[in-house]
Amino acid sequence: MTRNYSIDFFKCLAIFGVVCIHTHTFRDTAVPFGNGETWAFIIDTLARFSVPFFFAASGYLFAMKLERTEDTFAYFKRYTGKLIGLLAAWFTFYWIYDLIKIITTSAGTMSEQKAALTAYLQDTFQWRTLLDGISYTQYQLWFMFALIFSIIIIYAAYRLHLLKLTLLAGLLLNLIGLMGQSYGPLFHVTMEETTRNGIYFGLFYTALGACFGLYEKQLVQAMQNIKARTVGMLAVSGFALHLIERFILHYNMDLPQGEYLISTIPLTVLLLLFTLKTRNIGKHRYVGIVAKNVVGIYLIHTLWRSILDQALDQSPFIHTFAWGLLYAPILYGLSLVTYMLLQYVKAKLSSPVVPRQAKTNRALRPSNTFAK
Repeated sequence: MTRNYSIDFFKCLAIFGVVCIHTHTFRDTAVPFGNGETWAFIIDTLARFSVPFFFAASGYLFAMKLERTEDTFAYFKRYTGKLIGLLAAWFTFYWIYDLIKIITTSAGTMSEQKAALTAYLQDTFQWRTLLDGISYTQYQLWFMFALIFSIIIIYAAYRLHLLKLTLLAGLLLNLIGLMGQSYGPLFHVTMEETTRNGIYFGLFYTALGACFGLYEKQLVQAMQNIKARTVGMLAVSGFALHLIERFILHYNMDLPQGEYLISTIPLTVLLLLFTLKTRNIGKHRYVGIVAKNVVGIYLIHTLWRSILDQALDQSPFIHTFAWGLLYAPILYGLSLVTYMLLQYVKAKLSSPVVPRQAKTNRALRPSNTFAK
């Protein structure tokens, strides 16, 4: 199969969606039409496709690569090693950043400052950190923990030819995990810990993407007589269904705003089908550049959010419509440029320095004149 450029396109949209979610676009700003809370809810809900799509895209690309690779274990080690390396580096960076932040900004008595520091250390060094990450500036790193966990399970399932069974198990866990989202109070079920992790969330969507990668030819053939426009309209309907479900649960039934819903499943399936049907949407230089650096934007954007929020904490500008429009794009751009600069510096530092050879004195250089 040819390269699926549409995956890149939706990855670019998805990372912007993540930034919009984390900046709470329009939540506390004055808007010229409607109110900020309503627009924030709509944007947040529509952007909720992002993380499931990231899991699915990762599973899709991982399975595609396994199918084309002879030594699958070597690729698995290289891929997971890269993920673990990224997680370890950024977890350490953010841990030090937050530690400094707590020490320098903590108010109150010495005992209260000590309590804040103790709580931070306790939050870090517990077994659930490996599942959920920790909720400080590095809260977004839960995705990396979940993806590594999911990829390990997917690879084992691939080697044992149990990928379909893993998808079904992941679906069951995902439905159970919904009790820890909007649906818990509806069924009088309480789950103390978050279900937004690799077990209840990441595994299913990564397995879903892996099945799309493994059975891509069959899926493309099955959709031969279906127009791309039809699949696209169904995907748009998926977004509408997602918005309606979340609106009813939150505003009509007074339930908490879940991070994923039942309708997230058909929405993700339809988006994947759309990328298979229209493979060249993202065939553009800019899309390729951003798609290549999506992980960097994801890792860095919370740092810039922390810096900007502290710098503009008392500014009335953050409550204006202009800031509501600009905040997410600024964060997106800063994160992209920062990560690209880091990659450039890393490449320069890792490339071997070849010493320049001294120029030979032209007067001493042997002449080829006599050879003519």
